[in-house]
Amino acid sequence: MIKNNVEAIIEGNRVIYKRYFDVSIDLLFEAWSSQEHLSEWWGPDGFTITTKRLDFSNGGIWEFIMHGPDGHNYKSKIQFIEINKPNYIYYQHLGDDEGTKEIHFQSKIIFEESGEGTNLTMEQIFPNKEELERVNKKYGAIEGGKQHLGNLAKYLEKRK
Repeated sequence: MIKNNVEAIIEGNRVIYKRYFDVSIDLLFEAWSSQEHLSEWWGPDGFTITTKRLDFSNGGIWEFIMHGPDGHNYKSKIQFIEINKPNYIYYQHLGDDEGTKEIHFQSKIIFEESGEGTNLTMEQIFPNKEELERVNKKYGAIEGGKQHLGNLAKYLEKRK
């Protein structure tokens, strides 16, 4: 696990991000599960979000809009498949009827205690390798994933 840096591994149709966070597993899990926290860090550099609704439960839906630094809005919908506090969150990105309807993937967020901190693994699974390549080319998804976890780290540093 890379401390204070993001490791990204591409394996076929999957991208696996790994990062160590110098915070408790409970705080790290909480940062992924409450609207208060998510609104402070979610997304790549320069993005902000507006949550329309958040039901953080198995089968629950999170609808939100990502506001890009270029002024473009990306409507998004996530369905939580399985949540096991504080060990993991599995969800699927469903896109939205208007904004990001063509982007579908599943994510597994795994939290593991490590000394005084927590190792996080974020695995994104696309329908196939070509879809991963398309989304990465069009949206810069892999770099965006790294920035996503970097923004989480910056936010958590302020919360310590």
